[in-house]
Parts: sequence; C-alpha cells; structure tokens
Amino acid sequence: MIRLIDRTGWTGEPEQLYEEVQFPTPPPDRPYIFTNTVTTLDGKLILGEPGSSAKGLGSPVDQQLMHRLEARADAVIIGGGTLRADPHLNYPTHLYRAVVTTGGDLPLEHPFFADSRRALVFAPTHLPPDRQLALQRVATLHLVGETQVDISEVVRMLHTAYEVRYLLVEGGGNLNFYFFEAGLIDEVFLTLAPKVKGGAHLPTMVDGAGLPRERVAEFELLSAYLEGSELFLRYRRRR
Repeated sequence: MIRLIDRTGWTGEPEQLYEEVQFPTPPPDRPYIFTNTVTTLDGKLILGEPGSSAKGLGSPVDQQLMHRLEARADAVIIGGGTLRADPHLNYPTHLYRAVVTTGGDLPLEHPFFADSRRALVFAPTHLPPDRQLALQRVATLHLVGETQVDISEVVRMLHTAYEVRYLLVEGGGNLNFYFFEAGLIDEVFLTLAPKVKGGAHLPTMVDGAGLPRERVAEFELLSAYLEGSELFLRYRRRR
C-alpha cells in the first residue's frame, strides 16, 4: 500500500492503515458519526441487479479496512434493504447493531439478530402490531417518527440510552441521505474500486431526494492511500 497524502499526523506503516484510527472527541449531545462505503468509479454500490449485495465490489484489503473501522465504533447502523440484500452480513460482537426500517419486513432469522441484546430496530409508529411483536422477539424495537423514522431521534437515543460515542453508518444510499440531510455525518471513509457499472436506477453512496444547493455538504480530504488501483479516501466535514 502507498501513502499518497495524510494530514492526520499518522506516520505508521501504510499496511496498518485504520488499525488504530483516531477520531476527535464526540460532541456533548450525540455520537461522532462516520460512514464507510465502497463504490465503483461511477458511484454505484453494487455490481449486480437492484436488491443485490455489494459482493465482489471491494478487494480483500477493502474488507480488512472495513473490519478495522467497525472495531473502532460502538454501534453500526444500516437500512433494511442492506440487511435483506446480504444474508451473511455480520458484525463484531461488541457492537450494537441497529437497522432502520419503514415497513418492518426484515429477515428475522438473519445472523444480525443472533444476539438480541445487541440488536436494535428503529421503525415508525405506524408499524402494524403483529410486525412489532415479531421484531420484539429478536431485537429491541424503538418506534420513532410517524410515517418515517426520525434519524435525529435515533441518534439521540443511541447516545442517551446506549452510550454510543462513535457511530458507523454503512448505508445504503437512502439511509446515508437521511444522515446527510440532518447534518449528522462528521467523516466519510470512501473506497473507490476501479470498476464502472452504469445504470440509472442502481443505488449510489447517497440517494434520497437530494440536498438543496445552499445545503450541499462540504468535506476536506484527510488522507488518501493506494493499493493496486483501489483508492482509500478519508474526508472530514467542514463545519
């Protein structure tokens, strides 16, 4: 691995990238929130059809770095589509794992729910009672928002009820958008895979309705590393 630029002050061997990644102290009222995403050069999250997983997109090195970032977090949060797309998705045992769902149609036999004490589901209050009961058997269910999950309230609950100081957001694109829309993303870790997929209706790193011009989120580059033709980028939000 080659170090192209590093403004964080870290001088370790490039092969140890993110092993002991350092973050600023979290704000007093919420966790420090960072995303980690691998995309094609044209910004796509998958190589297959809509609803498929990101399998084959990132290299083994990307997978290794992903696990190092997960180890640094106190909790990880994903959208229901991300959970449904990957039947083998799993996380380190120390993490609270949270999933955001509108309709509650989650695969309840998924390894994500193997430890119900660490599994959290956030859904809107209109979720049918039978679906609520099913989810409560495998996870702790929180109802936040009437028709759509209130991401700011989710973050507040993770901070106050679960003492989460560092929160990792792993998509998909719609969930990422809600966090960007709320102005909650502090850092972005982005792997650029040297591949082009195309497709007008495939998920990207950030989907949703889009931000108005005057609220476009701006970031500054902290570091860039190269392994083969794969780029590993780290950005911090300009406040």
